Amino acid sequence: MAVPAPGLPRKILWSGVYQQLLRYALPDSRFNLDFLKFTPDFRGSEDAVERLVELQCYKDARTVLVTSDNSCEWLRYRALRDGKRVVVGTYRLRRGFVVLDPKSIAESGLGLASTLDGMEKPGIGRRLDLSQLRDEGIRIDMCVMGGLVFNEQGVVVWEGSALFEVQWALLQDLKVLSAAAPVVAVAHECQVVDEAQNGLDKIKADKNGEVQCDFVVTPERVLEVEGAVKPPGGVDFNKVDPEALNNIPPLQELKGIRMMEQIMSSGGFDTKGKEEERKALSAEEQMGIDIVERLMKGLKS
Repeated sequence: MAVPAPGLPRKILWSGVYQQLLRYALPDSRFNLDFLKFTPDFRGSEDAVERLVELQCYKDARTVLVTSDNSCEWLRYRALRDGKRVVVGTYRLRRGFVVLDPKSIAESGLGLASTLDGMEKPGIGRRLDLSQLRDEGIRIDMCVMGGLVFNEQGVVVWEGSALFEVQWALLQDLKVLSAAAPVVAVAHECQVVDEAQNGLDKIKADKNGEVQCDFVVTPERVLEVEGAVKPPGGVDFNKVDPEALNNIPPLQELKGIRMMEQIMSSGGFDTKGKEEERKALSAEEQMGIDIVERLMKGLKS
């Protein structure tokens, strides 16, 4: 029997879901139905959220990381209405993270705050970089994500554009997020697949950095996953794609933080003179210094 090429089963499953999702997805104002650029909201997502808020982990959470997916907009609103602080990674993480605190947002503004266009408006959310999240002592209690395809074991078969696994690694690296934090996926029923119905083996969470969900919630049901696999530790820059490093500013920031910590732990350097000390630094160390200096000046890499 022929062995499927790596990644082929996921492509087969996504192809089938795509045709069904077109019937239930709500178009995006910018991307219409181009699911490669965004994860759509869907008819019935409010019903899925009503199931999600009954989970004990949601009731116990004070701060929730919610992805920027359209399918999570109602959850962002509901969490704010329930008095929870919400942390959202901006689109493709290009502007870091936004923190929404219902204590500082008028009740009439909660709907606006839950939208991607509204949360960054003055007086709504605060945009923070990684070091600010860490220094302010923010601790995330649970995560809610959207996506394009999940299996019944909580594995992300086809990811959307929110880069959740990158967020997971970044926030773990700085101890803002614990590996024990529950992860919940919000999806339409057509986005949850059974591989056996397609003649495929079960897909497991075995890719580098892959995060398995503890719950998958649809308008019709709640699937609980026992022993969900979540990578601990943070970012391994030896395995980071150079293109990702170039295009994701928080990864650049973390690289700079790591380099600065390494330099300071080895005795630091004289910031007032001694150009020869700077010349003695490796290219990687110098890059770390340059990144942090730009951040300190309020510039974005």
